[in-house]
Amino acid sequence: MEKIHLTEFRVMGFDYWLVIGCSLLFGPIALVEAIAYVRRGIYTKTFKGTRRREYIHKNMQPVEYWFSVIFHFAMSFAMIGLGLWFLDYIPFFHDFYSEMRAMFPF
Repeated sequence: MEKIHLTEFRVMGFDYWLVIGCSLLFGPIALVEAIAYVRRGIYTKTFKGTRRREYIHKNMQPVEYWFSVIFHFAMSFAMIGLGLWFLDYIPFFHDFYSEMRAMFPF
C-alpha cells in the first residue's frame, strides 16, 4: 500500500479526520474510565436507550466484572491504535514514527 504524498494531504476528507479525532479523543477517556473501574471495584453497565444502570461488583460477580473491565481496556487501546494507525498514512507522522522506532534497539 502506498503512502499518501504531501500534495494529497488536503484531499483527505472530513470523515478521515473525524475518525482520527474521535479515536484519539475518546480512546484515552475510555482508558481512564477503565482504570477508575478497577480502582473502585464496581463496573457500571448502562443500557442503550434507557436510563437503567446495572452495577457489577467485583466481589459478587467476579467473572462478569473482569470480563467487562478487560474488554473496556481492550476497546480503549484499540481506539488509540486505530487513530495512530490512520495517522501513519500521513507522510509527516510516518517519518516521525520511523525516527521514533529507530531510537529503540529492538
